[in-house]
Amino acid sequence: MYISNSNYNAMKYLILLITCLGLLNNNSIDAGDPSIQAVCKITTKNNTTHEGFITLIKGGYCMLPNGFYFEIGDGKTYRKLYDFNFYSLQKTKDGIFNLGYSSFKAKRAYFITHTPHHGHFKKEQNDIAIDSKGKKLVSRKYNEFTYKLFDSIPLFKELPREYHLRYDKLENLTEKIAMSDIISVEIVKKPQQIWLDRIAKAKKLYWDDNDTEDSTGDFLEPTWYHELIQDQNKFNTLKDYYNKWKKL
Repeated sequence: MYISNSNYNAMKYLILLITCLGLLNNNSIDAGDPSIQAVCKITTKNNTTHEGFITLIKGGYCMLPNGFYFEIGDGKTYRKLYDFNFYSLQKTKDGIFNLGYSSFKAKRAYFITHTPHHGHFKKEQNDIAIDSKGKKLVSRKYNEFTYKLFDSIPLFKELPREYHLRYDKLENLTEKIAMSDIISVEIVKKPQQIWLDRIAKAKKLYWDDNDTEDSTGDFLEPTWYHELIQDQNKFNTLKDYYNKWKKL
């Protein structure tokens, strides 16, 4: 039997999705791909540390990473998204950014979060657009993805009632750390008990809200980075799923 490339890719996607959801051990109906949230530690110029929650990769019906965007100068830019390497960001006194295996000097840095709109384009292009909600990055390379640009990192000090972090709902929940003041951004592997307690409290409230027959919740709770890295099999499966999805 002949199977076209498009059908073959669709079958691969379906198999990966089923495997991924099975390993996540979620007993509810399929609500898409999980978001990956984390406890984050930020150090600023005055050597003050700030901790809170951020979203690394936004779930739903695909996995869409957040990350950083840099204006290098002379029209050059650099974008780095969280892609399961989860590198720390560091900035030297000389203004050099170190991110993974890359080192560069940038005139301006942004934290970027994916916004819902996306489409399909063939022309590779990156544009900065400004609308009533502020600056946004529109990136086109086969697919179009739109990101909101923040000149500060909104660090969530509490988790919202819906348990999932929303970057369009920042009121009274976040501490905004200016990108110009930041010297390091680290994803915490072993959070302090205060953050674990807040996660446990929010998780219980989330399931209490959704544990009824007439609930409209999506039932797919976020995956936490510090838990994910303790299960290498689950981590590798999600990473493989994410990388294969990007190629479809």
